[in-house]
Amino acid sequence: MMNIEQLLNLSVRLAAPVILICLGGLFSIKVDIFNLALEGFTLFGCFAAVVGTYMTQSVAGGILFAVLVTLLIALIYALFVFELDVDPIICALACTTIATGMTRYLLVPIFGMSGRFILPSELALPTLHFGLLEQVPVVGPILNDHSILVYLALVLPFAVHVFLYRTSLGLSIRAIGRNADAAASAGIGVRRIRYFAVALNGVFCGLAGAQLALSLNMFNVGMTDGRGFTAIAVLVLTGSEPVLSLLACLMFGFSDAMVLTLSGRGYPVQILSMLPYVLALAVVIVPLILRSVVRKTRRRSAEKKLIVMDSGKGSGTHE
Repeated sequence: MMNIEQLLNLSVRLAAPVILICLGGLFSIKVDIFNLALEGFTLFGCFAAVVGTYMTQSVAGGILFAVLVTLLIALIYALFVFELDVDPIICALACTTIATGMTRYLLVPIFGMSGRFILPSELALPTLHFGLLEQVPVVGPILNDHSILVYLALVLPFAVHVFLYRTSLGLSIRAIGRNADAAASAGIGVRRIRYFAVALNGVFCGLAGAQLALSLNMFNVGMTDGRGFTAIAVLVLTGSEPVLSLLACLMFGFSDAMVLTLSGRGYPVQILSMLPYVLALAVVIVPLILRSVVRKTRRRSAEKKLIVMDSGKGSGTHE
C-alpha cells in the first residue's frame, strides 16, 4: 500500500530544484530576458557542487563553489546578450550545449571517470529533523527530514514575492520588464538592474544544481534531465508569479514522485514518464475550458434576461 505521507515528502524533495530554477528564471523574465539557458546553468551548478565538495571535503564548500560558478556563467551570458547584442535564445542554446559537453569532458581529467562520479557517503547533503514538526500530524512527516536547500526553496518564493512587490528595487525590475525605455526615462539604471537580475538567476540555478547533485551524492552526465525546461514551462503557465510557481512546481514534484513510486511497483515506465507532461497540458487546457464554459453560461443568462425583458415590454404595450 502506498504511504501518502512518504509520497508527499518525496514530492517536496523532487520539486525543490525546479522551484529554485524557477525563481532564477523569474528574475530574467521580469527584466524582459527570456532565458532558455536555465538547463545549462543548473547543469554547471550540479558539476561545480560535486567538484567543490570533493576538493574542499565540505558540503558548504560545494554549495558555495556551485553558486560562484553559475554566477560567473550567468554574468558571461549577460555580457554576450547586453554588450555584444547576441540573441538571447542563440546564446542560451550555446550555453546549454557547452554545459553538456564540458561537464562530460571534465569528469575524466578531474575525477578520472566517465559518465558519473559518486561522492563518499560522508559528504552527502545532510537532512534536518525537527522535533516540533514530528509532533504535527500529516504536515510533520511531509516537511521533516529535508536538506536546508529544500527549506530555502519552500520559503524563498514568498520572500521573492515581497521583494518584487514591496521594495523599490523590485518595482524597478518590474518596470524594466514592462517597458525598458520608459524605465530609463524615469531614471532607472536599466543595464545595471538587468545585470543584477541575471546574476540572481545564476545564483538560484547554482543552489538548484547543488541540491540536485548533493542530495543524490553524485554527478551524472545530463542529470538535470530537462528540469530547466520544466521550470520555463512553469514560468509560462504561472505568468512568472513566485507563489504560483511554487504551487506548480509542487504539482510537478508530485507527478515525478508518482512516476518513481509506481515504476518500482511494476507499472510501465514508458507510460508513467508521460504523467508530468499530461499534467502540464491539463493545467493549460482545463482553465481554458472552464473559462469557455463560464463565458457561454453568462452569455445564455444574458440572452434569457433580454428575452424576459422584451416579453415584458411587449405585454405592457399590448395592454
